[in-house]
Amino acid sequence: MRSLAIAALVLLAACPQKRVFQLSSDENNPYALKQTLDKRQLPAQPTPVNDGKQPRVFVVTAGSPRTIIAFDLASGNAMWKADADVQSRIAVGGDFIVTLEGSQLVARNQARGAVRWKKSVPGKFVGVAADGRRVYLVSHGSNGYALTSYEGGSGAQSWTADASGELGAPAAHGGVVYVPYLRQWLSILDGTNGKLLTRIRGIDEQISMLDVTSQRAYYGSKQGVFVLDEKSATGKRADATYGKVVIPAQLEGTTYGVDVYDPVQLMYTAAERKRVLWTTTTVNGQLQLPGEGYAIHYFRYVMGFDTKGEMTWAYSNPRVELVASDHTGTTIVGVATNGEIVALDPKDGSVRVKKSLGTTQPVLGATFDADGWTPSGQVEKSDTVAVLVSIARDRDARFDRVKELAVRKLAQIPGGEVTGHLLAVIADPRQPQKLKDTVVELLVERKDGNSLSVLTTQLQVQTDYIASTQPESLAAVAKGIAGLAGTQLDPKQVTAALAALRSHLEAPSTSNGELVQIIFAMTAIGGGVERPVLASHLLLYHADDNLGDDAAWQKAIVVALEKGGSTEREMLRYVAGDPRTRPKLAALIQDQLGD
Repeated sequence: MRSLAIAALVLLAACPQKRVFQLSSDENNPYALKQTLDKRQLPAQPTPVNDGKQPRVFVVTAGSPRTIIAFDLASGNAMWKADADVQSRIAVGGDFIVTLEGSQLVARNQARGAVRWKKSVPGKFVGVAADGRRVYLVSHGSNGYALTSYEGGSGAQSWTADASGELGAPAAHGGVVYVPYLRQWLSILDGTNGKLLTRIRGIDEQISMLDVTSQRAYYGSKQGVFVLDEKSATGKRADATYGKVVIPAQLEGTTYGVDVYDPVQLMYTAAERKRVLWTTTTVNGQLQLPGEGYAIHYFRYVMGFDTKGEMTWAYSNPRVELVASDHTGTTIVGVATNGEIVALDPKDGSVRVKKSLGTTQPVLGATFDADGWTPSGQVEKSDTVAVLVSIARDRDARFDRVKELAVRKLAQIPGGEVTGHLLAVIADPRQPQKLKDTVVELLVERKDGNSLSVLTTQLQVQTDYIASTQPESLAAVAKGIAGLAGTQLDPKQVTAALAALRSHLEAPSTSNGELVQIIFAMTAIGGGVERPVLASHLLLYHADDNLGDDAAWQKAIVVALEKGGSTEREMLRYVAGDPRTRPKLAALIQDQLGD
């Protein structure tokens, strides 16, 4: 009789919990939510999921078949490697990992990599999660979607729960499992028996993103993120612990986490390379970032931002992209295509650790189990200016908009050295014109008096057909000098700049457009001493068929001289009355003088 009773209990546990996922159910219940939150068994401090509580990363590399590499971040050594036809993300449990290999769900011993058990997926694989003891699989079969739990040690099926609509990929920690339902609900189930503990309905934002750490659960969408707490029962952004960060337009496609409904993101994809990296706290019921703010991983780059969204530091990974990244709470860690692992200080981007997986195959993706990891070792300070310059000069056309972000940050840093770097971007023939135009605008806006000598040096190059030299970015340099109007400048540097500008004003190779910018520049910094030179320039070209008929040049030279005294005004009247003067130029002078 006892054996029959046990068998009956096993069958009962394996029976579908038909009414777990359905349209009509209790939701946003404050009491049930509090009971659920209290039920979770979460650590007092951030800690990895694995039983050894050691920081680890599980990496998938390319090949036929693919390979899983288990790596101990603390020791810097590979634990094991195993060939496996990995077709999904790796989920980490207490003493096991689990993933889709081929068409089967496969659990491996976490310490050695040996296969522990295999299970056929009942339908199409949607996603898998794990906690210390169990595996949670969402699949889509002929009878619809279902959530199934297996014991991590034996693979025995614990329970299953059917759904009357679409389920997203699950997440789990602390003895509960989270499952998004129909993009509107987040259902929370007891991991031991599959009982629905409570569910949250998003009233003014869909639920398509789900992420958990050892202590917190985040859910939301591309627009922003909720922290699961008692305030989640409201279902509304305004009344819940909700937050979002400023994502620069240049970093398009950046998200807060995996879209749990996107079948493409069931496996590691390029979406991992465009991710917000943050850790949060709750203060007085509000989501708050730490003092250093947050970071964004964008392909080869990791950029730090303060709480207002201003960039504070940048890191550029050498040569290859970072394919996966995570924020451990105190450290940003990433793994690159070539198997290099880097750990960054989120305060300033300094490199704390660099390690290598020792693989010759490209890395496809990785799952980190390193919550709370703070690596020790010598810190390699980050040179933000050098990193921004390397980004701005990157030859990869995919990152043209990122280059724009880099030069905008560079332009905020004072000093002639930065001005030189910006001018180098303009002079680089490989850079897109839109980026160059942006740099020109930034040079005008900088108003950094310390840059005048650098701009003047750039003007020293003259057109010399024998030496095969010609001035670079002449109009841009002149615009940069014009932007210094009203700033305090060294008189000696002003004299040198005016002399250099004059040499180009008088050079026959200078184009009409460049002449206009030179006139603006001389007027901006000359304080009046430039007017005799400009007067001579007008007298020389007032009858010229080309320049004399150029409307922009006419306006620039006349306005510059009209601002002078009686001497300049009389000279303008003389030019207007000269029968050789181009008619439109004469008319402009008369109009400007009011004659």
